[in-house]
Amino acid sequence: MSNKKEIVKLINKYLEPKEKITEEMIERYDTKFITTSYEEKESDIVFKLKNREVFFLIEHQTKVDKLMAKRLTKYSLEIIRARKSENLSKKSEEMLIPRVIPLVLYTGQTKWTAKNKLEEVQVEFKHLKGVDIITGYNLIDIRDEEEAIKDGTAVARMSVIERKNNTVEIIETIKRMAEHIKDKVERKEFAKEVKYLLYGRLTKDEIEEIEKILIEREGEDVMLHAQMVIERDFKRAREEGRKEGMLHAQKVIERDFKRAREEGRKEKAINIAKKMLDEKIDINLISKITGLKKEQFME
Repeated sequence: MSNKKEIVKLINKYLEPKEKITEEMIERYDTKFITTSYEEKESDIVFKLKNREVFFLIEHQTKVDKLMAKRLTKYSLEIIRARKSENLSKKSEEMLIPRVIPLVLYTGQTKWTAKNKLEEVQVEFKHLKGVDIITGYNLIDIRDEEEAIKDGTAVARMSVIERKNNTVEIIETIKRMAEHIKDKVERKEFAKEVKYLLYGRLTKDEIEEIEKILIEREGEDVMLHAQMVIERDFKRAREEGRKEGMLHAQKVIERDFKRAREEGRKEKAINIAKKMLDEKIDINLISKITGLKKEQFME
């Protein structure tokens, strides 16, 4: 949860701020503070908007805490008290009371049943005038497996994986997740996180298989690029009769097919070779470019 990218995703997805938050807009805030009872406390994690007294207090829970509203009220007030002490010499916005937005990230097995507002766990007193002091928190329940697989944050996906009972279920779940993770950097980061999470639980070979599922999807991108080059450059070269176009297409495809073969995407290479054959490209040229034997793509 210390990953800025993931924190920004959580804030934007579940709070829907009027102004979308970016990674550049937030910074990690030291969560250690001394409470009024002189006990050092530390919450899970706190991020702050740069140049603004707005804080996001994030607590990760795997079990239901019936007094969570009280706990987060105390943490929030301590952050405000500590921050006001730091800002005694400052003016403008810092003179206002800082805003603390508590978020409870829940990944437990059972349904969250704790109350979200402090007044809901207080002694009841009905009155017609006056106001109650109401302090609560935002619950982020990320147990929904389908949502986590398709559009979840890394922590949501990890919570799904963590709940799987055996290796087969874990690998099948990661395969489904891989289909929805398009960004190469995100896939690599997720592969590292999965490796850390499953270290000691799975064998080295099983971990390597998972890394292959997530990282070697890049091989598919290579083949798709080769296919796009075939459809674009060969069509253009045929229409214009330009020898240079054919040579350029051949050079690019030879490079991409070489990478694809090295990355073990033989089946995809064969499919694209068949597509080249459908485009009426010379059989010998296809064989030369792809490095495949004629019988491999003429079946």
